[in-house]
Amino acid sequence: METPNLNPDKYHFIKALRPFSFSVALISCGLGIAIAFARGEGDWLRAIDIVLCGLLLQGASNLANDYADIQFWSNSNHPDEEGVIRRIKNNFCFAGIFTLTAIVMGLWLVSQVGWELFVLAIFGITAGYFYTGEPVVYKHRGLGVPAVFILTGVLMVSGSYFGMTGVWDNQVAMISIPVSLLTAALLVANEIRDYVDDQNDGIQTLTVRMGFDLARTVYIILLFAVYPISITLYLYDFLQQPAFLLASLLVVWQPIKLLNFEEGSAALKKLPPLTGRFFLVFGLGFIAALF
Repeated sequence: METPNLNPDKYHFIKALRPFSFSVALISCGLGIAIAFARGEGDWLRAIDIVLCGLLLQGASNLANDYADIQFWSNSNHPDEEGVIRRIKNNFCFAGIFTLTAIVMGLWLVSQVGWELFVLAIFGITAGYFYTGEPVVYKHRGLGVPAVFILTGVLMVSGSYFGMTGVWDNQVAMISIPVSLLTAALLVANEIRDYVDDQNDGIQTLTVRMGFDLARTVYIILLFAVYPISITLYLYDFLQQPAFLLASLLVVWQPIKLLNFEEGSAALKKLPPLTGRFFLVFGLGFIAALF
């Protein structure tokens, strides 16, 4: 398989960990926790456990995400082929360690709220594995974006609330929609950045399937849709102080401006971290708006 854009640097541990994406776990878990506190059902010990589990699973997902790339490096004749494959496998091992640690920590929560949480967690971990794991591989089927919307958005927020209260609440799933849209936007930002490489490597992400221009449009829609949806939630009394969302308008324009660059531009490398920053600012404002 021809792979003209092999980049060995992306597999170094810190880069593979993708720290900018940790805003997803912080905000998604934090939102479920905040809803519980807003309803008078908060517990700080459970909250800390949930956030740590979320961060561990986010890190595990990021590290495991590159495992499928081994097929591109095998027999590539790249001078760093063996070193890269070793780093990918080491990262995958760390992903397993992170996951097992999260499971052990999560078992305490299960003892507090019931076995249903264990089933929910195992479903989430298994579904997350199939993002790049065989035989499903959402990423290669163009299903990564909707999968992330559900798994690291709706399910993570609702699961965090369940971990706090032992109750599944469909209203929590509704409240999670703006945050879930931004988890999807963050993945689209990654796919836009990697568009040329994915296209050349035959990786059929959603962005490759729909084309660079349409992906940029979808990205913009995902970012700005959170505001009318949040106002709707306010009108239905799910949010109390929507003014807290205004601060996010100050940081939404930086990633939008990057969309003026052509596909493959080095400037697009900044798109995921700037999207992560917007996600964090909006998410914190959204959580504050609950009270």
